Amino acid sequence: MVDFCFKYNSGELSFTVDERNLLFYAPIGSLPKIKEEGKAIVEAIRNPIDSKALREIVKGKTNIAIIADDLTRMTPQCRILPLLLEELNEAGISDSMLTLVIALGTHRNMTEKEIHNRFGEEITRRIKIVNHDYKIDSCVDLGVTARGTPIQVNRVVYHAQVKISVGTVVPHPLAGWGGGGKMIQPGVSSELTTDYTHFLGGTYENPLGLVGNQENFIRQEIESVAARVGLDFIINTVQDFEGNFVGIYTGNFIRAHRTAIRCAEAIFRPEIPSRADIVICNAYPANLDYWQGYKPFVYSHLAVKDGGTIIFVIDAPEGVSGGAPKHEEIFSIWSTKDPETTLAALESGEIKDRNCGAICVAQARLLKRAKVICVSMGMSDDEIRNLGFIPAESIGEALELSFATHGRNAKVGVIPYGGETIVKVKK
Repeated sequence: MVDFCFKYNSGELSFTVDERNLLFYAPIGSLPKIKEEGKAIVEAIRNPIDSKALREIVKGKTNIAIIADDLTRMTPQCRILPLLLEELNEAGISDSMLTLVIALGTHRNMTEKEIHNRFGEEITRRIKIVNHDYKIDSCVDLGVTARGTPIQVNRVVYHAQVKISVGTVVPHPLAGWGGGGKMIQPGVSSELTTDYTHFLGGTYENPLGLVGNQENFIRQEIESVAARVGLDFIINTVQDFEGNFVGIYTGNFIRAHRTAIRCAEAIFRPEIPSRADIVICNAYPANLDYWQGYKPFVYSHLAVKDGGTIIFVIDAPEGVSGGAPKHEEIFSIWSTKDPETTLAALESGEIKDRNCGAICVAQARLLKRAKVICVSMGMSDDEIRNLGFIPAESIGEALELSFATHGRNAKVGVIPYGGETIVKVKK
């Protein structure tokens, strides 16, 4: 027997898999960690990719917006932001000229305690910090993209003379990868803008074709929005599973982002020999609620055979959708409907939240190719069933249910960090 242990908000989950059944174990990869990270961050800021130096960009300006991701992302903001502030101060930018806008997208607001824990005492004391408000009347309308996506952005960001984003590059089910222009859309865009791009991605016939694809049409749409709003400088990091920096990339929001992806692929795209009959996937670190857990749900399909079973492990302490009850209601009604029925409801306006409705379309399509058994402390059995999953009390119970379907010789794959892992099959 082979022993495994999954990270879980409420502790750890241990389980075993018979060695004769184990096909693969796919942890995220490793690269040499950056030893002098402070020095490396400063050097990266001073030597950007395809961009003027930050000091030149901010010269003579008096209103700077720093766009930073929220607690659903792993970016170690408290290790980056003090160095960024020091660089800006040395360029003549005082703390009073800075506003940090938390790129929530359509996530719930961060609490004061969460803000303090994420950004650190120094940052919370020195500069103004605001949660992004995604309501349409709180944003500025800048027209539409060539594809017709409304461009509506946070007022603080819009009025800033310089816009700097700080984030991390990890896989994403619609945009291919996080980071880059994604800090503008959906990070600080209105719910209408976000609904449009997510609708386009969620209703795409092949959901798996978007994952890890850095030039997919959703990424292009996101970058059209970012270009119109203006994103002057990015700081994008890549970290290993221990949180160590393995890459720091700054500068142009497209060129620096693509360079970061090349590093990220070495971490987040482990190779497996073939797809398994049964895949045990831990949603961590996208495990706050199922709204985040949808990402590892999608990624796990890259590792399972058509007709296979996914054992989806997510603690989800905030339930199905945390502070967004409208998502929970839509999930409960539409996750298990035929995709075409949901598409018709979206087109007729019966489903007004195009973002979540489109996710339900993609979810229903994926549920047709694999069964999902869910182990969760935070979601009730009814909530799990409403997502189209089968509830189980433990990974052991879920394995027994899976073997009953696929036989005792079924091959098993294990993904410990499903929220950031997009496997590739060996050719």
